[in-house]
Amino acid sequence: MPDTPKNPGSRPATASKARREQAKRSAPKRTPKWRTITQRPSTARGLLVGLLFTLLIGAIVAWTREQPLIATDSIMTNTRLVRTEFKVIDEAGTDSQRELARIRAPRVYRANKSVFEETQSSLESLPKTVADAENLIKVAPGIVDRFQLTPVQLDALRAYALDDAASDTWTGQLVPALMEKLRWAPILDSETWQNEIQESTRNIELRYDEDEPFIRNKDGAINIEGARLEERITTVVRSAGFDAPIDAMIIGWLLREPRPTYVLDEEATRTNRNAAAAAAPLQYITYEPGREIYRRGDVLTEDQREVDRRERAATSAVLTTPQRWLPRLGALLATFLAAGGVGFYLARFCPRITRNPMRVIAIASIVLAATAIAAWTTIQTPGAIALTSTAPTIFVAFILVIAYDQRTALAISSLQALLVGVALHLPAELFITVLAGVGVTVWKLGEIRQRNTIITAGVWAAGALAGGTLATELLTLPQQGGALYQILIDAGMAATGGLIVTGIILLVLPTVERVFDITTGMTLIELRDPRNPILREMQARAPGTYNHSLAVATLAESAAEKIGADALHLYVGALYHDIGKINKPDYFIENQSQGINKHDKLAPAMSLLVIVGHVKDGVELAREHNLPRSLHHYIESHHGTTLVEYFYHQAKQQADQAEQDQPSEIEYRYPGPKPRTREAATLMLTDAAESATRAMPDPTPSRIETLVHKLASRRLMDGQFDECDLTLSDLHTIESSLIKGLISMHHARVAYPEANKANSKSGTAMDPLADKTAPSTRTA
Repeated sequence: MPDTPKNPGSRPATASKARREQAKRSAPKRTPKWRTITQRPSTARGLLVGLLFTLLIGAIVAWTREQPLIATDSIMTNTRLVRTEFKVIDEAGTDSQRELARIRAPRVYRANKSVFEETQSSLESLPKTVADAENLIKVAPGIVDRFQLTPVQLDALRAYALDDAASDTWTGQLVPALMEKLRWAPILDSETWQNEIQESTRNIELRYDEDEPFIRNKDGAINIEGARLEERITTVVRSAGFDAPIDAMIIGWLLREPRPTYVLDEEATRTNRNAAAAAAPLQYITYEPGREIYRRGDVLTEDQREVDRRERAATSAVLTTPQRWLPRLGALLATFLAAGGVGFYLARFCPRITRNPMRVIAIASIVLAATAIAAWTTIQTPGAIALTSTAPTIFVAFILVIAYDQRTALAISSLQALLVGVALHLPAELFITVLAGVGVTVWKLGEIRQRNTIITAGVWAAGALAGGTLATELLTLPQQGGALYQILIDAGMAATGGLIVTGIILLVLPTVERVFDITTGMTLIELRDPRNPILREMQARAPGTYNHSLAVATLAESAAEKIGADALHLYVGALYHDIGKINKPDYFIENQSQGINKHDKLAPAMSLLVIVGHVKDGVELAREHNLPRSLHHYIESHHGTTLVEYFYHQAKQQADQAEQDQPSEIEYRYPGPKPRTREAATLMLTDAAESATRAMPDPTPSRIETLVHKLASRRLMDGQFDECDLTLSDLHTIESSLIKGLISMHHARVAYPEANKANSKSGTAMDPLADKTAPSTRTA
């Protein structure tokens, strides 16, 4: 007997294990999801844009945080202390020192040179004048009267004249000495002398010719009308070396004809005093660490603001490299985290944005620009921070909710608000205010069908910002004199920002639509107007096509509403989906007269070109008339790649009769593309159902239901919905809506005898699956 295994079940178990291992080895290895994501080209581009965005926005945030964002006449919400010792010019002390220097600067007196020259000339020539006169009779009476000469004085003068040595003493020593004494003893008119005495300065500055000016104690000045004039003149003359009897003669002569020897030079005095003031040393105030710059509740003055600026500059000058760059690195990391979080959010919930690099760049640019504007305007006008910190963020919310959707706008606007809050040191309460404004804006802009919607959203946003600012500042601002006024002003500025943004949005809305390639409800409302040039041309040249488009638009709009699609967009797309038939309207049965069909004279292949060509013609007309690009897809995809069955079967029959090769099915299909959106898929099914139902001779509810279901099933099985996100549930809902709508359009009517009689004579039955081209150009 053969040996039996000890464990009969071991062999099957081993074989099963081997098969499992073989299956594992032969099965394709699953690539990790993270690797799949990182290998996408869009991922690399997105990371590059994100990195550049983070660097730029981080730089803006870091730079803004280093700026003094405080405004004069504003109530401070915190206390600020000195961190580094520094000095600030004491403007008041410096002005005081300059004024003191100005006052102490001596007044400038310029010599009356004519007086000096005349005095010197008269005295020098006097001995020679009387040298030949032996007595007073021989002296000219004018000279005697002028000098009040006496015989004794005449003899003394003649002695100086007749002796050469004495003459040299007179002209070379005595007279020059007297003139020098007179230069140092200025004789002033009474008013000037009184004013000088009142001056606080102790000295005066005397200037003669271009000589170096000399300083003299003002006590040495002589009042020309003063009681001490004779005493002072006597002292001057005798100190010059004149003895009796000559001294009495000169004293008497000077006293009888007193004239000011110096006059005040006001311009030189002013220049002298300004120079003295400018040379005065600057006065400083030293601020030591821990000293208050301002405290919570202070109304900031310009001096305090300047001290704060100086303190920041002084502190910045002594920072080490780590102390300077670590806060900047922190701002960069905070920006990276915030931007990264929003980036992951967009990748998860808004893939249509992350798949398109230009959209990512556009959004990043908007956020970057809005943050930069908020930072720059706040730095320039910190008193308007309630406006400058909120308006840019509301602008971003407006743009993004118009360009994309509410979810995207809320996420990115929240990022914008966070970045602005970090950059501007905003308290959490004000950040909540900005979020409230963003939320209201996004809420009120669900669908924009008219300009009033934007205006209403702007008014609501302004109200939310004003209310939020009012509430937060009542909570955070010290309640003291002037606080309520500032709160009301800030609330008003916040509201004004919302209204300004609304006005800007109304102006730039067409530009936003072009840049982001979007179509707002307002544009769609304008396009659905039957007075639109293309629709008017369709009414005139292809009235049957126009009526068909109206019916399709009505049915499709109702179906779109039921599946949660964009009903307005689909309605307008349906109105324009057949505009290509305007070029050759007579080749389509809805525009043909009874009994006349141009396709009867054409080969199936030629008819096919005409029928299929209306799609291409429609796209070209859409471009020519600048229809929004989002509507082009309805025109090019409303037939997808379906088969033009009538002409295909006709071509097959002709090929059989001529014993030729059968035509390829692919040659008789529309070029596509297939619908890529639920709206386009809904239009495809609605277009086919409305056409086929219109061709039915007796469109009873049951026949309509069967027809619509058949059309939907055939397009589903043909793969026409493979490229869109239409679900089976959506398809069933669309069917139900179309059935209900078509039944209501083709409901039973009261039969009038005359009408029945006429119909019985002329009525003809039509193929329920026939299309609008003769006898059929569409797929049922």
